[in-house]
Parts: sequence; C-alpha cells; structure tokens
Amino acid sequence: MAKFMKNINLISRSAEAFREEKLAGSGISACQTKYVLAIAANPGISQEELSRALFVNKSNAARQTGLLVQAGFVRREENAKDRRAVLLFPTQKLIQALPLVKSVHAEWRELVTEGFTEQERAVLASLTEKMVANAARYMEGRQ
Repeated sequence: MAKFMKNINLISRSAEAFREEKLAGSGISACQTKYVLAIAANPGISQEELSRALFVNKSNAARQTGLLVQAGFVRREENAKDRRAVLLFPTQKLIQALPLVKSVHAEWRELVTEGFTEQERAVLASLTEKMVANAARYMEGRQ
C-alpha cells in the first residue's frame, strides 16, 4: 500500500505541473483550478464550505479565493444571514475561462488513463471514490 500512496503523490505532482503548463497565461494557477471548479459548480458557496469540500484549511481557501478575486475570476459577497460568512460567486471572466480549465482536466485524465479499458476506468473511479469517502470521514472528525 505504501507504493500505492507514493504513486498517488507522484501523479498529483505531475498533474500540478501539467495544469501549470497548460494554463500559463490564463491568470489561473494549477492549484486554483479546484477552487474555480468548485465555485463555478456551487455559486454562493461560503468560504468555509469551500475549504471543507476541498480538504484545505481556511487560510489557504481565503488566500486562493483572494487571489481569484483580485484577478477578477471570483466575486465575494457578505452573507445576509451570517455577516461573518463570505459567499463566493463566479464572475463572467471565470465562466469564460471554465471551458479551458475543464479541457485541461479532461486532457490530463485521458493522458494518465491511456491504455485503460472503460471497465478499468470505472473500477479506478469507484475505488478512488471509496478512498475519498474514507478521507472525508477523517477530515470531518477533525473539525
């Protein structure tokens, strides 16, 4: 299992380098793509909900969303129900950049699963989803 986790880490680092290269000049960094995708899929998500969904600490979520706000990809709004909460919304600039981000992610998936059958891809997806569910239980228990 140790080799498996090492391999996951290597794939993750390679994915980061791939995204950085493919997104150069877009104004979105490789590590920001997960924020972009989550905010676009969940307009009005709170910064706290975002940090929980992405398994990142609140300060990282605040820093990355702040950079996305500065770059014009995200808009922040105060939550009328809870003034301490900040809600995040995609801007038109983010919506226009979304196809590029999604295509870069799709291209990476195709690259790393090259030679896999559809059944192998489905099994891989199912097994990794179980791993994420286990990780999520751990992360929820920390809060």
